Amino acid sequence: MKLPSRLSVLILALAAALPLTVGTSAYAQPAAATVSADSFSVDPVRALTPGTELTFRLTATPGSDVTLQIGGATAGVRMQEVRPGVYEGDYTVRSRDRLTPTSLVTARIVRDGREMNATLDQSLVRGAPSPVQTARIGAFTVNAPDRIRAGDELKFSLSGVPGGTARVAVEGINNALPLTEVSRGLYEGSYTVSRRDRLRGSLAATGFLKVGQKETSQRFVRDQVASTNDDGCGRRESRDARRDDMAPNATCGVVTAAGKAEIDDANSHNVLGTVAGGVIGAVIGNQVGGGSGKDIARIVGALGGAYAGNRIQNAREKTTVYRVTVELEDGSTKTFDHAVDPALPVGARVKIVNGAIVRRSTTGDYQ
Repeated sequence: MKLPSRLSVLILALAAALPLTVGTSAYAQPAAATVSADSFSVDPVRALTPGTELTFRLTATPGSDVTLQIGGATAGVRMQEVRPGVYEGDYTVRSRDRLTPTSLVTARIVRDGREMNATLDQSLVRGAPSPVQTARIGAFTVNAPDRIRAGDELKFSLSGVPGGTARVAVEGINNALPLTEVSRGLYEGSYTVSRRDRLRGSLAATGFLKVGQKETSQRFVRDQVASTNDDGCGRRESRDARRDDMAPNATCGVVTAAGKAEIDDANSHNVLGTVAGGVIGAVIGNQVGGGSGKDIARIVGALGGAYAGNRIQNAREKTTVYRVTVELEDGSTKTFDHAVDPALPVGARVKIVNGAIVRRSTTGDYQ
C-alpha cells in the first residue's frame, strides 16, 4: 500500500472515533450525592370541575424520576424533565375525583437510589389559602434505655405532614440527626451513643418538621430514673432504703454471652461452685466417674452449687463449666465460669460483688 493511502485510512479511523469519544464525555455525569428540590408550583384554577387541567412545575436534581400524588385524585402524575432540573406535568380533573382546595400534592423525587418528597405549599384553587398552614407534627417519640450508655441506640419517630424535611436535636449530642420519611407522613431515624456524647440527667430531644418555608417543632423530655434500686447500681439510695447485700465494690453490667465451655483441671480452681445471692441454684444431672454410676443431684441455692461444682471438678480431666461474659458499664468485659448453670440469659442485668455475679432486679432486665 502506498503512503498516501495509509494516511487516508488513519485519518478516517480517527474521524470515526472522535465523535464517539466526545459524545461519551458529554453525557457522562457523576452520581448525585443528594436529592433536592428548589421550587414546586401549580397554575391555580377557578374551580376543580371535571375536565379542568392542572399544570405543575418542579425544580429539582437533574436526571431524577418525579411522580406526583394528589389528595383526592384517582390517578398520579409522572412529570417530564423539559430541561435539566426543570420538570412539568399535567393532570385533568376526572368526574370520579374528590379534589378540594385543601387537597395536598406531594412530589416523589428519585435519583440513583436516593429519594425525597416535596409538598406543594399552594392551593389548587386560585385565592384559596395554602393547605399547609403549618408543618403540623402529630407525634414525636424517642425510644431509649432507662439508663443511656455508650453503644446504646436511640430511635426516633415523628409523624406529621408528608413531603417535609425532619430532623432531631438531642441535648448532649452536638449534631442534628436527620430523619427519613419511611412512609407518607412518618419520619424515622436512629443514633448510636458514643463516648464523646454528654447525655446527663433527663433525656431531652426536639423534633423539627419543615414543609416549604414553614417549620414547627415538638419537644420530648424523659426524666432520668431517680433510683434504680439495683443493688448499688445507678444512683445511690438513702441509708434507710439501702439493701443489706449491697457492697461498695459492686460493679454493674449486662450479660452478653452465656454457654458451656471445657477447661483443664489445672484451671478448675477458678470455677465458681457458688453463685452469689440473687441467683437460684440449678437442677443438675451429670455422669460422674468412668462408668461408676450416675449421680443425680437436685440442688437449690449456693450450698448445692458448691457441692455439684466440686463433684464435677474431681471426676474429669476436663471440666465442663457454664461460662458467662459480662460487659461492664465502663465498656470492659469479664468472664466468669460456674460449676452449675447460673440461669443468667443474655441481656440479664447483673452486678459483680467480691468476684461473684449477683443478678439485679428482674424487672429491670432487657427484653
